[in-house]
Amino acid sequence: MKRIAFVVGALFALTLVCQIGGTAHAAGASSISVSPSAADVGSKITVSGQGYPPNTKLVIKWDTVNASYIDGGNPSQVTGLSAIPWERPLASVETDGQGSFSTGVTLPQDYGSYYKVQAFATNGTALPGKAFFTLNTSFSISKSSGPAGTPVVVTTYGLGTSDYTFCYFLYWDNHMVGYYTAISTRGTANFTIYATGTPGTHLIQAYGAYPGPGYLNPQQSPYPTPVFTSEFNITSGGSGGGSGLSGSTVIGSLAIVAAVLAAGGLAVSFGRVDPDRRRAFAKGLSAAMIVIAIVVAGIAGYLAFAPTSSSPNVVFAPQATVDRPLITAPQNNATAGPRISVSPDVASVGQNVTVDGAGFPANQQEALSWSTRKGNNLLGYGLVAEPLRTVTTGSAGSFSFTMKVPADLGGLHYISVGNLTEDSNGTLFLQRTASINATQGPAGTVVAITMYGVGWTFNTNIAALDYDNSYIGFGCGFNSGGNVTFYLTVSGAPGLHTIDVYPAVWWGNSTPSNKLPVEYDFPLLTPVDHPALMPAFHFTFLITGTGQKSFSGDSILPALGAPIMVTAAAGSASLRTRTAGGLRRFTVPGPLAVEVVQSG
Repeated sequence: MKRIAFVVGALFALTLVCQIGGTAHAAGASSISVSPSAADVGSKITVSGQGYPPNTKLVIKWDTVNASYIDGGNPSQVTGLSAIPWERPLASVETDGQGSFSTGVTLPQDYGSYYKVQAFATNGTALPGKAFFTLNTSFSISKSSGPAGTPVVVTTYGLGTSDYTFCYFLYWDNHMVGYYTAISTRGTANFTIYATGTPGTHLIQAYGAYPGPGYLNPQQSPYPTPVFTSEFNITSGGSGGGSGLSGSTVIGSLAIVAAVLAAGGLAVSFGRVDPDRRRAFAKGLSAAMIVIAIVVAGIAGYLAFAPTSSSPNVVFAPQATVDRPLITAPQNNATAGPRISVSPDVASVGQNVTVDGAGFPANQQEALSWSTRKGNNLLGYGLVAEPLRTVTTGSAGSFSFTMKVPADLGGLHYISVGNLTEDSNGTLFLQRTASINATQGPAGTVVAITMYGVGWTFNTNIAALDYDNSYIGFGCGFNSGGNVTFYLTVSGAPGLHTIDVYPAVWWGNSTPSNKLPVEYDFPLLTPVDHPALMPAFHFTFLITGTGQKSFSGDSILPALGAPIMVTAAAGSASLRTRTAGGLRRFTVPGPLAVEVVQSG
């Protein structure tokens, strides 16, 4: 009996010590709470707990995921979404002597979701007690007013990873601009659109969508998503807008001057003024009135019979902007033996690159090849080597030359000799570029938007076109070797109009159960979240009048040699140029090199 009592007492003492020491406690005794239970990114919430080990350090976490696209197949396409669970730390706390804590937490950028909040020991062990919290989806725009052409940054926090939360469709004046996602950016979408239209208030709306476009009655959806509405006030310079003196303004001003002169004449006529001075003033007044009448008649006649013109007083600086995510090409890892390298290893059609070879036999001719893709969507695509040039190595077995990147499909290309492995081939990523052949003219002008470096995969073989923030359609570049040329007839009132070329996805896995995080064929407004990191391009066009100027497609082609060309290495930037005649080249320095070649 004494031994039994001793064992029971020892177990009781050990339990008491463990409770005091904070390494164990009675199951279910602890609890945690969050207030409020739902909030936006950046808001502050309070996380409180009780019944935990006293004077113990804890880590507060919630259960999120690390999400990414699943990409594969031939042709390559997005087939689903990978979402790896992750317990994300929110705060570190220390309980008081009674095992309680309370701490403020600023909500981080993360996927909009219903989260489980829990306390963990410092060794990673989950402790009893759970609270549940909803991270809301929120929406904002950077500006609410400005002239036509003003860049407006749209930011959405808390996009999710499920079918009904991974994307939103954006609308400008009830016209679809495109959709945006945030799979690779932890639920945060950030992109720029450009104000377009007449002076006045314009509507911006964002609707959740699956499978797209916008879900217009989300209140009746099995998974309701909020609808966001904002307004932008165009102050001037839109279609039909302008600045400076108009004919009516001049006529009104002259009318005021005439009234003042008439009042002066009456004052002189009835005032105490010398008769000779009165007669001289009357003659001058009559002459002034005649001049004013002639000017008013001339302006009125011009306004009545002259052809409709543009906003001649608008100061127009054509915009050429690229939003280009950073592309990293695979590096050549070979340090010995025959090997080739290309610098830079990300380049555009027509750009100069340097090709270096080393480790080859001395004083020997080597035939270099350039890889491309051949095939179709039904049978897949194969890697094909085409002759590039023949080089002669030096005494050290090396060679070096500069070449212009040939017009070809966008994506990875290899420069190789014989049977070099992938690690010893020269690797070049051919990036997408866009240009426009005209930036102003009357309504009815046909402009050509030309792209090079459009790819061959389902993720890279198309681009989508918007006019005045309204989606028109898409073009494909595989059958044309990476070239896409849109012929666009500009329309609308005189003033500034916008043309945007967005990345898009042609096709992929269509099984809804795979939670496919793309919308097919529509403009993707967030290039940084495109599965293949394709860029977006923005241009402006000034309609100078309503007179028709029409071209056939063939008559435009010669003009393609003198475009406004946008090229970039990484990042994004905008460039404004003048419209004076002559050939001009402008370069913006910095991390993004944007070059505009303009022919007047």
